[in-house]
Amino acid sequence: MARGPILSEKFQILQGDAREVLPRLAKNTAERGRYRLAVTSPPYYGHRKYGSEPSELGQEKTPDEFIEELAGVFKSCMDLLTDDGSLFIVIGDTRRRRHKLMVPHRLALRLVDLGYHFQEDIIWYKRNAISQSSRQNLTQAYEFVLVLSKSDTPAYDINPIRVQGNEALSGINSKPANDRLQFAPGKRDPEAIGRIAAVIHGSTPGTPFDELPTTGEISWAHGYDPEKYCPTCYRKFRRHATRKRIGGHEHYPIFAACNPRGKNPGNVWEISTKAHHGNEHFAVFPEDLVSRIVKFATKEGDYVLDPFAGRGTTGIVSACLKRGFTGIDLYPANVARARRNVQDSADSRLSKKVLDQIMPERQLTGYF
Repeated sequence: MARGPILSEKFQILQGDAREVLPRLAKNTAERGRYRLAVTSPPYYGHRKYGSEPSELGQEKTPDEFIEELAGVFKSCMDLLTDDGSLFIVIGDTRRRRHKLMVPHRLALRLVDLGYHFQEDIIWYKRNAISQSSRQNLTQAYEFVLVLSKSDTPAYDINPIRVQGNEALSGINSKPANDRLQFAPGKRDPEAIGRIAAVIHGSTPGTPFDELPTTGEISWAHGYDPEKYCPTCYRKFRRHATRKRIGGHEHYPIFAACNPRGKNPGNVWEISTKAHHGNEHFAVFPEDLVSRIVKFATKEGDYVLDPFAGRGTTGIVSACLKRGFTGIDLYPANVARARRNVQDSADSRLSKKVLDQIMPERQLTGYF
């Protein structure tokens, strides 16, 4: 039977088997359709045993049995999601006799059969993944984040998770002083833009540069000071201008400013594993990975569900980001630890290091 400490009306952590707890939650009209996001890292097939419960997931005799049990859990999650809600599953594969079992792929196909809409498969790349000694297999440096939704119109917002450009992230371009950044364009000059386009599109590879508009003229025409810096890539705006026609591409952008809020992060997320709040060991489910998911798929005041809560990482992030949270875990020790960790987050007792992982924009300025 599900039991466990309820921290408040907004945060609850239940002890029990998710396969039993979720259907009971769905019978409660206050819980059904409450959650905009279910996000979790379930036990991986055949990797490790977390306790002594014989019913623990991941210990099935075959991968097919495991996938069916896991799919049943996520089918129950669907009843608790809002119509525009989503399911994010962080999951790795398993090898048997040196070959991969394709567990993430098979699970995704099964969930589509059960009615989910498959939106995305994100690659979580772990730069600090532990090297393997196998002579045949490559080091497993990534895991999948399967992204599924209850309907074909999920509630996503890319703006909270935009990132800086590659040149800024890699350190090629250092951050200028704040007064040297320009976050929005000034007044554009459509006539000048038209004249510039006509000259460039009418040029040939042999056209002398002194017959072409300067990069400064192009920048000013589009409303940007050529000597100011872009807050996304830290390049001067004159470097966003193209003076020569590129091959036969007449519609190639002459001036391409970055989005001042940052660029789309893409579907390969480089996030290192690191020790997390309430645990000195490296986390399989780091706070900054969960934070990016929660920001992308929810808004303040929404509710988040984790059917395999473990030490409460999802709850820590949810409380910090002003979301409600319900977690479920099979083991009482995990429930007790998760309760302490989530309470610390709700009471604003997290360290600066953890807060910076959850909310990296704290360290940045402007739109970041």
